[in-house]
Amino acid sequence: MNIKKFTGKINNVVDLSKTAKEISISLSEHIDFIPGSFINVFIDINGEKVRRAYSISSSSMENKNITLTIRLSPTGLLTPLFWNKDMIGENIEMMGPLGLNTVDKMKQDKIYLFAFGVGAGVVKSIADHFFNQKNIKSLIILTGSKSEDEILYKDYFNSLFLDSENMFVDHIVSRIREGSSIKRGYIQDYINEFDFNNSDVYVCGQEKACNDLVEKIKSTNPNDCNYFIEGFH
Repeated sequence: MNIKKFTGKINNVVDLSKTAKEISISLSEHIDFIPGSFINVFIDINGEKVRRAYSISSSSMENKNITLTIRLSPTGLLTPLFWNKDMIGENIEMMGPLGLNTVDKMKQDKIYLFAFGVGAGVVKSIADHFFNQKNIKSLIILTGSKSEDEILYKDYFNSLFLDSENMFVDHIVSRIREGSSIKRGYIQDYINEFDFNNSDVYVCGQEKACNDLVEKIKSTNPNDCNYFIEGFH
């Protein structure tokens, strides 16, 4: 990937849940990125230039306008801005694309994509890439969220599932409302039915949740299983 500095303007902010937003940015120039990449964002806050890294959640086919999926960090410097003021029209500096856990490293024809919370954003970009790959025999996506209201991109993932015979999509929440048909618990509670032999496993979300899931998969002793872990604090 060609890493460079560039600028952009925030042209839309969409509420995904109470704690997550999708930020759309029109770029000063197109960037070629591989799904799974992230960029560094620089925003001036009270005279200080604050840098944060965010994974790109849009399709790699849209390289002049990108989206970032962010979660509210109440004690953070940057993300509360998007909850406390109108950021549309703001100009920002960026650098990238960056990243090690990108789709070009994933060579198997059986792909597992696991997303915790806001990690669904980058999984969305990766799923878009693999959806039309004819060599992919199996694409399995599971998302884990605190509640049904916080399942991000649910309609998008479900629409992919309806359009493909080689896909399986499911959503698991830790807090379930009465009468709901959504599965309750955590992703690792529902992996026993899967065969991880000869597969690539991508996991994105809170670092501890990612590590716990990977350890559970490893305990099944799969052969030729490759792990791509994008954990954040």
